[in-house]
Amino acid sequence: MGRKNGQEEKRTRILEALHSCLTEKPFDQTSIKDIARAAGVNHGLLHYYFRSKEDILLHYIDHVIGRYKAMFEQWLAEKQAEGVAGKDLAAAIFDFMNDRITLDRQLSKVFIEIWEIAVYNPAVRDRLRRAYREWMEVLAFILGGATADPAATKRISIAIVAFLEGMSMFSVILDPDSIDIREVLTGFQNRIIEML
Repeated sequence: MGRKNGQEEKRTRILEALHSCLTEKPFDQTSIKDIARAAGVNHGLLHYYFRSKEDILLHYIDHVIGRYKAMFEQWLAEKQAEGVAGKDLAAAIFDFMNDRITLDRQLSKVFIEIWEIAVYNPAVRDRLRRAYREWMEVLAFILGGATADPAATKRISIAIVAFLEGMSMFSVILDPDSIDIREVLTGFQNRIIEML
């Protein structure tokens, strides 16, 4: 059991090292040696855990999605235990997404790089499609408790994800003094909640 935990810990260190590398330079300029150095392991060891640099990226995407999904599920269970529901729950979900995902500039920077890779790489594109589909389905399920129209709920969920991803990109690309991103997010989200 100890060996397996040690192996998982090294895999996680390698995935987190890729994250660190991608905050510094593009994926195509990041080498296996860069990732190994950031993980504090010999670069030959990376091939024991992953087939290639692309394989590390694919596992990294799954790792990040899994981490945020687990974080969200725990947070949601706490909110539901507190009795938060309907429009109050929708507002709380927006706050969660803003604070932990959309306005996390490091995460946004890394995912801008991953989006670019996905344009030309079918395996990366497939991973992102799955993640976005799941995110939209979860939002539709949660928002379904606040509205009776399933088709409208699905459209609203798609719009929310697209808007949040766009604002995430803006948080990295635009000058922070040129737009108050949190104010724009809050205004949009308040309108969505009013529509529910």
